[in-house]
Amino acid sequence: MRLAGQTVAVILTEEGKQVLSLAAADLPDNDLVLVSVEESEDLGLWIRLTRQDQMHFFLLRWEYILGIDLPTGIGKVVGLRG
Repeated sequence: MRLAGQTVAVILTEEGKQVLSLAAADLPDNDLVLVSVEESEDLGLWIRLTRQDQMHFFLLRWEYILGIDLPTGIGKVVGLRG
């Protein structure tokens, strides 16, 4: 499955939360962490982090990820239907 270019919600292990916290990422209070995936590979997900007004790329290793929630692409229809 192609994850590159998508924003996904990941469920992290406690160690994964600590790693992102050390990387100065803003973590929500709940278990789902939204990340922008630049690329996926055998080692994990390359994600985009913004720290101190700069953009960084960070490798989030698979062993820190318990699950991934992908958007379905099904949206609400707004406007006129033909």
